[in-house]
Amino acid sequence: MRSSWTPTTRVVIVAVLLILIGLLVNAIRPLISPMIIAALGAYTLYPLAARLENHPRITYKWAVALVYFPFTGLLIAAPSAFAPMLIRQIRTLTGEALLVFNLLEARLEQPVTILGRTVSQEQLAEFLRSVSESFTPAAEDAIHALEVTSTSLLWFIVILVTIYFMLLDWQGLRDWFIAIFPKSEQADLTRLLRQINATWRGYMRGTLALMFIMGVFFIIVGLAIGLPGAVALGLLTGFLSIIPELGPTIAGILSVLVAFFEGSNFLPLSNFWFAILVGGIYIVVMQVKSLWLRPLVMGRFMHMNTGLVFIAIIGAALIWGVLAALVILPVLASAGQIGRYIRAKLLDEDPWQENSINVT
Repeated sequence: MRSSWTPTTRVVIVAVLLILIGLLVNAIRPLISPMIIAALGAYTLYPLAARLENHPRITYKWAVALVYFPFTGLLIAAPSAFAPMLIRQIRTLTGEALLVFNLLEARLEQPVTILGRTVSQEQLAEFLRSVSESFTPAAEDAIHALEVTSTSLLWFIVILVTIYFMLLDWQGLRDWFIAIFPKSEQADLTRLLRQINATWRGYMRGTLALMFIMGVFFIIVGLAIGLPGAVALGLLTGFLSIIPELGPTIAGILSVLVAFFEGSNFLPLSNFWFAILVGGIYIVVMQVKSLWLRPLVMGRFMHMNTGLVFIAIIGAALIWGVLAALVILPVLASAGQIGRYIRAKLLDEDPWQENSINVT
């Protein structure tokens, strides 16, 4: 005779499992963000691998290799392409700093008059000494920065490896997740996952559209004002647009540095004013993108209210950080679909009635 658990036993077991899951999540908190990034990467690449698998001579394993390794190579090569330019800018900046230091040293040989008051060499020396003492922790900061960089590189490698294994067994992971639930619910769960998948695909299409718009716009503007490396910087801006707020800011800083050290190819402006022009363009366009373009594009692709899109992205960025801002829209939409499904089941209604779940 098959024994069954009493309601009290079931409640206790579920409570214990929830506590253990909570403890496990708390213990692996440093892994959560890298795993989310890896899952997004695998999710993005999976359709390409699945499409290649349709070829009669290509197995899924080979399809994964044909998609993953070029993607990884591009991801590693992209920063390397900008390394020579950054090194050149750093060398130029070092030369400018040495020039300023030499001029300052020459100036220190003479008394300095500031607002009608003469400052002696001894007073200037004391001031510079006090300033230098304020920077004594610089060595410790450099060591800390090196540690952070090494840790980030390690996480980057972990994410790349995890993307490969997730991509290799993506279908198996989905089947395993569905198999956790009772067989009577698996058909509904499969259908719900398809709805959620459609939402995330809509989000991906909207993100790609934003990246394309920003990349093309800054390539055209860069070429129009004579910005050196306009095509590369425009492509970088488009690529980094996937990261709300932070990505375009990084691209803008790089573009301003190039403008300041290289100047325009043909505009009759000094390097300083040309850098101001480039920085102003980035600031204005980034505000337009954040306040109008992103809510419009993502609202259209995901069938969400544009005001909700804006509030969700800004709120997630301020409260939880960049990663949360990156995924908040599809997470909210998916939570809404799951909530409507649960509500229908609780009320004993058909969860697949027309318009009961938003399909994107």
